[in-house]
Parts: sequence; C-alpha cells; structure tokens
Amino acid sequence: MEVIGALEEPVRDVAQVKKLKGVGIGISNRIDAFLSGKDYDPEAAIKSSEGASQSKTSKDSDPEENRRKMIARSLTSVSCLGTTTAKALVDAGCTSIADLTKPKFFDMLSPPQQAGVRYYEHFERPVERSQAELLAKFISENISHKFQVELVGSYRRGARSFFGVDIMLTHPSHVHVPTPPSKNGSIPQGMNSTPFRTSSGKLREAQDSLLMRDVACPLESRGLIVEALSQGSRRWQGVIRLPEKTVDGAFEERSQRIERIREKQGLYIRLDLNLAPMKSKGAALLALTGDKEFNLDIRTKAARLGLLLNEFGLWRWTSDPSLPVGSEEGYWTFVEGENEDAVLRELGMDYVEPIKRNFAYLTKSDSDVSTLNRRGRPRKKVM
Repeated sequence: MEVIGALEEPVRDVAQVKKLKGVGIGISNRIDAFLSGKDYDPEAAIKSSEGASQSKTSKDSDPEENRRKMIARSLTSVSCLGTTTAKALVDAGCTSIADLTKPKFFDMLSPPQQAGVRYYEHFERPVERSQAELLAKFISENISHKFQVELVGSYRRGARSFFGVDIMLTHPSHVHVPTPPSKNGSIPQGMNSTPFRTSSGKLREAQDSLLMRDVACPLESRGLIVEALSQGSRRWQGVIRLPEKTVDGAFEERSQRIERIREKQGLYIRLDLNLAPMKSKGAALLALTGDKEFNLDIRTKAARLGLLLNEFGLWRWTSDPSLPVGSEEGYWTFVEGENEDAVLRELGMDYVEPIKRNFAYLTKSDSDVSTLNRRGRPRKKVM
C-alpha cells in the first residue's frame, strides 16, 4: 500500500501497479476488480491467473506436475490442512477431497484435520447474520453474565453471510496484558499472525484457564460444542452445532441438543472464541475485526513510526537509559489499547468504521498518502 500511495498520479489502470515492487497477482487482481466496479471473487481471480500462467508456460510445463499441484491446492480448502500435509497426501496417491475419507489417507491427518474432513460440507455452507446473532445470544445465556460477548470478524464488517463465526470475550478478572516477545527492540516478525494464538509449550495452561473453565466447558456440557480443533488460554477454535429454537421461541432442551448431535442433525460450523484483556479491548477489536489487508496496513503504519501494534495494544520500545547509547537492551512500553479510536489516533488516523475496513478503503486512503502526516499524532509521554 505504501508503494502504491507514493505514486505521483492516481491509479486509473491496473497496469500502473503491476510492475511495482511488492504488488503480486492477488493485489493486482483486487485493484483491477475495484477499478472496474466489479465484486472481487478470489477463486475466479486465482483461476484466471492460473489460466494465463498455464497458457504462457504450456510448452515448458509438466502436465502431471500441474495436476498434482492443483490437487494439493484443493486439499488445503479443508480446515486446518496446510500445504505440507497436502503434498504428502498427493505423494501417497490422494486425488481429491473425497479420497480423504479413505482410511489410508484419513489416518495421515491430525485430529483437527480429520474434523475438517468430517464437517467439510457443513463448513462450506455460509452462516447468516441472524444465525450468528442467535449463537451469540445462546452463549451469553449459558456462561457467566460477567462475560461480555461480541461478534467480530466478517459479521462486524457488515457481511451478509460468512464461513464460521468469530467471537470476542472480555471479563473483569482477565486483566493481564503480556508484553511483546522481543529482546532487542526490533519489531517482531509475524505482523499478520493469528491473534491470541497459544504456543505449544503453554497448552497445559489452557486446561485451567478462564476461557476453558468458564466458557468452553459449560458450552460443551450444554450441548453446543461438538469437538475442539485447537485450544489455548486465550483462543479456542472448534466445531459447534448451531442452536435452534422451538416453535414457542425457546432454545432446545439440553437433552435434545445432545441427541441431535449424536444423530448428526442440524448445521455444524467453526467457532472461534477469543478472550481479550480488558485493557486490550480496542486493540483486540481491531485485530479480530480485520480485514486482513486493513490489519496489515495499520500494523505497517505502526512499524514505520517505530511502534508495534498487536492484539494486546500499541507499544513503544524504550532503551535502558543506564546502558551506553546504541545498546539494544530495553523494554516495551504500553501506549494504548483499550479503545479503537485512541489506537488509530496514535497512528495519525481517523476512526474507521468496521464496514469500511477493507481493500477499497485502503486504496482510497492511500491515494492521499502524500498529504498525511507520516509521523502520526504527537504522543504524550507514557509514564
């Protein structure tokens, strides 16, 4: 976005940006769709670029290798199944998603990947806004009233339907804000990583965490949760059966839900539960609302200002004054995190409504980048 914004003239044709450093096929396809006034379709764009690439290199390409790559790419549409596993499956003779149900290939998968296969058709069905709202209401009524439950992700960006539901939780007792994992003041890598991901070495802590003890376990006992895909002290992801209401407007009885799960009735979707510290609510909302390009853009802006933005807040590196000038030792200072508006102001930005946090907004705002104060808003001293 920075390199596009640095252009002296407005972008009127995708050809103007195709050769710019850092602008790949994905970005150029989105710009082309935006300029032509069409809805961006990632799958159609991928097929189009693949077709152009294949026609250009058809004489030199290996048809069999291309076929294997296409199969591997299709397999990665299964939840939790990455490129390494997909390649191993193709090498073992797997030719389609349907093949994954065969014992030979199914046994090569991890438990979360196996769940992705079992519920593949369900996960491919979009979730409506009304269904997400009903789910959030069910969760609120079946956990402690001290939790605040908020729908984030595509729902908060105003999408009419989406695949899977993302929820952010806050609780008055959950206040600890972890500092960024950096030893020398450099901006840590992975600005685009999954929010609230728990490292494998801390999975034991998850079992006794507030999220597991007071949210996941009660929801499982009440017949909502079917199985977990991943779980940590701040993030839980799994498969749930969407709650339904009876003719009189009440939720199904617990026994009815459990029986229908046993009989595999109803609609099953992915659910992400994210527990954010109270002081990090604003930063967490930014991270969990998205979209991907918007988050990457604001985190890049923070990095250019010598700051770090993650799901826990906005941070500034402070060098240790007792050490010689130029020393890499120091510590991160918390700047802001409780309020979205305040975080964006620190980056020199006005508040952006969730429904505008997308590629089209970034394209428009970056066209005026030369008129913006790149150094951001003057910041008060943090004690």
